[in-house]
Amino acid sequence: MGLRENLRERVTDKNVSNTNRRITLFMAVFGLLFLVILYKLFSIQIVESAKYRLAARKQYESKISLKPSRGIIFDRKMNALVSNTNMYSFAADPNMVDNKDSAAAVFAAIFGKDKNFYLDKLNTKNTSFVWLERRIDPKFESRVKDIDISGIIKLNEPNRVFNYDKLCAQLVGYTNIDNIGLSGVELELNDKLAGKEGYVVLQKDGLGRKRPAVEYPRQEPVDGVNVILTIDMNIQKIVEEELEQGVNANNSLGGKVIVMNVKTGEILAMNSISLDGGSPDKIAEINDLYEPGSTFKIVTAASALEEGLLNKFDVINTYGGEYMNIKDSHKFTSLTFQEVIEQSSNIGTIQVANRLGRERFYKYARDFGYGITTGIDLPGEMKGRLKKPVEFSPVTLNYMAIGYELLVTALQMTNAYACVANDGMMMKPYIVKKILNPNGSLIKEYQPVEIRNVISKNTAKALTELFVGVVERGTGKDAKVENLKVAGKTGTSQKMVEGKYSKSKYTSSFIGYFPADEPQIVVAVIIDAPGAGEYYGGKVSAPIFKRITERIINLTGLHEYSTPENEAGIIQTSSVEQIQSGSELNLVNFDVSDAVKFLDANEIPYEIEGAKKNAVVVAHSYFNDENGIRKMRLITAAGSGDNKSLKETGIKMPDLRGMSLRKCIKVISSLGVEYKINGCGKVTRQSVEPGQFIGKNQTLVINCESALQQ
Repeated sequence: MGLRENLRERVTDKNVSNTNRRITLFMAVFGLLFLVILYKLFSIQIVESAKYRLAARKQYESKISLKPSRGIIFDRKMNALVSNTNMYSFAADPNMVDNKDSAAAVFAAIFGKDKNFYLDKLNTKNTSFVWLERRIDPKFESRVKDIDISGIIKLNEPNRVFNYDKLCAQLVGYTNIDNIGLSGVELELNDKLAGKEGYVVLQKDGLGRKRPAVEYPRQEPVDGVNVILTIDMNIQKIVEEELEQGVNANNSLGGKVIVMNVKTGEILAMNSISLDGGSPDKIAEINDLYEPGSTFKIVTAASALEEGLLNKFDVINTYGGEYMNIKDSHKFTSLTFQEVIEQSSNIGTIQVANRLGRERFYKYARDFGYGITTGIDLPGEMKGRLKKPVEFSPVTLNYMAIGYELLVTALQMTNAYACVANDGMMMKPYIVKKILNPNGSLIKEYQPVEIRNVISKNTAKALTELFVGVVERGTGKDAKVENLKVAGKTGTSQKMVEGKYSKSKYTSSFIGYFPADEPQIVVAVIIDAPGAGEYYGGKVSAPIFKRITERIINLTGLHEYSTPENEAGIIQTSSVEQIQSGSELNLVNFDVSDAVKFLDANEIPYEIEGAKKNAVVVAHSYFNDENGIRKMRLITAAGSGDNKSLKETGIKMPDLRGMSLRKCIKVISSLGVEYKINGCGKVTRQSVEPGQFIGKNQTLVINCESALQQ
């Protein structure tokens, strides 16, 4: 009995011990699991909470970008060169499309593509946004307007549109499918034009329906700014047409034309054509480098005159037209300095350059802007190549004097001639005139910038006389325009082909400005490798210059770009300031609608006293309103079908004789009279005598003569 009880007690103690071990082990395991779970919860809730919140949101939210409208680009007269049109695009959130197969089938049926094309997009992993179709063809719009599929988003995307059939497309530039600028102004001002994207959040509710999430933020897109260029659309059209005609007529590889306001540096037109592997969609070709030939003689001539080394009557030995392996097209034993420029004598120019010396020659070449960029607000400008005096070989000065052994851009050449036309003051070329908010308010207006005085006013005038001789008697006769004094210079240079100067490939150019006695506009024409027989700049480029100039004059009468009358010569007086100073603005006999258009266009405040429709202005005066703002009061009288308006019965002509052309045009424009201008300078004769009446349909003819003509 004792033994049995003893054994039973031992067994009981062992069972208790085993149970205790199992309980202890269980508690240890349980405690460990609890710690793991606790750590995991801490990690999820605290350490990686942001990550898991984002993952959760992706399951029931979708963030869709809202595209801004890209800014509009205008010419100087507020013609919209490029604007936007809205086109449908379709995107999807693959996480929210319930029936991807059905959705893919719908799009495949509409757009005629394989269903798998759309299925692949809808099955894209790790994304909440894929494009299905971008900017669809308008012919599909009627079929897609009613699409309503869960997870499919229909967006209106702005698309760039050229409003004038690619006119000015090179300068404006292009954008890609995402409306990002690739070239031209679109690239240069992309950050401003593009605007800022917005977004909207879509949410899936408990029933699986997709709807905008009211409690989540919505950011509206910010449209891009609008840009006004210095370009004149009408002059640009002339340039593009005449350049294309000139390139084709001369069987050329391409060409460039730049038109600039000499007083401000504003680019009025710019275009290039490249038929030798270049792209007509880019402005890059306008920045191509080339050896200018004789148009570069502007540096030698200006330097010599400024340094007082000679005058136009001094005789220069031209060695019978051949000197150190350099030849003249026209062989003379000697020429006056005036004749050296008129006949574009290489030998004579080299003699002048050697008197000048390499140091002074380089100094003036640099001052004229060669070897440095102009700073124009376009991408891709190149600085060219201008050797320093320490780099000169024994013959470098000779060749540089006649436009070889250096590389320039068309814009550098244009700006150098504009500098002479502007009395020796170099202006910074620019193409962006204003930047406006989408609502039309002004953000920034760019003003003309003076760079440096390169030569004196007297030197500039003397050089202009030499350039007038080039057109009147010299190599530029084909640039001569009837009743207009033109100053300019021809240039012909051999092209470098495979390391050697070609005897069949040339660059032909003519750069000129007008009117010579009061320069306003400079036009540069450079033709690449003419192949129709003629290759001299005077025969190839000068006629193109002439046609462009004639059309500009017929279009503008020159008054739009005339010299400002204020002392600084840079910022023109506004219309409001003219009123405040008592200008000759005269709207009497204007239809009230025409008068209002004129005042609105010139931002002149006004009030109308009398009839506002079917009426004419019979008088006007100025007054200060209650806020002290100077305004014009228009007094009108209603017209009727039985009585002719004052405008129809005629307008009494003032005496215009002796006025400058600019002032004359201002007066007759304010009268609303149709007019034609012959010549330039001061008015000498008018077809309707002072005090006589001119009829509504009658054209006033104004004859002018310049100081040079007189």
